[in-house]
Amino acid sequence: MYSTAYLLPQVSTKGLLAHWKMWDGLASANKVFDYSLNGNLGTTTMITYGSYPGHLFVNGSQINVGSDTTLDNLFDGGGSFSGWLNPTGKGQDNYGRLLYKTKMLLYCHNNIAELRFVQSTAGTDGVWSFPFNMVSAIWHHVVLTYDSDTAAAGGGPTVYVNGESVVVTEIAAPDDVYTSDAASTMYIGQKSAGGSSWSGKIDDVMFFNRILPATEVKSIFSVTRERYGV
Repeated sequence: MYSTAYLLPQVSTKGLLAHWKMWDGLASANKVFDYSLNGNLGTTTMITYGSYPGHLFVNGSQINVGSDTTLDNLFDGGGSFSGWLNPTGKGQDNYGRLLYKTKMLLYCHNNIAELRFVQSTAGTDGVWSFPFNMVSAIWHHVVLTYDSDTAAAGGGPTVYVNGESVVVTEIAAPDDVYTSDAASTMYIGQKSAGGSSWSGKIDDVMFFNRILPATEVKSIFSVTRERYGV
């Protein structure tokens, strides 16, 4: 007889560039294992891991995931970020970084009720916000999809929280081609030089090289939510 453990639903791996589960025991020599098997091992700094189903505390710490070609210009032609977040505040200096590259940023902008996304361009940078409770201290699943090729035409991202689309507010419209970030390192939980640390926990971070449709976003949320008691 087959065990039902092998029949549990799994997240689609089509276009998966990186997947860091960040569970206790799955990092060695300060490396976070990449479950996409693309070899994007994250180098950790001052991180405390939680036991399965897992999480990491990133207050005052970061994960350096380098500048591999699979992660450069993540949203070029369409890409997606997916992650489980458990925030406990606005972060260090009220500007906690969730995801940082010099030309692309997902962070808290001194507001307990929203997150912001920034895409640099050769002209005006695109800046958008979406509702998110930064002091909830409970788990939320967030997916952000974007095609940076639409920046010159003012295109913006699509965001989902717990499997449902949310309103995205345009703060500044991009008006030129996006600026490449191929020369810069990607950080999770902090900015490159340190500081602006995320407050709270992060887990199950994934990047895709395509725009996830709403049905797949819902599926990822449904498959992973039990781990976080949602």
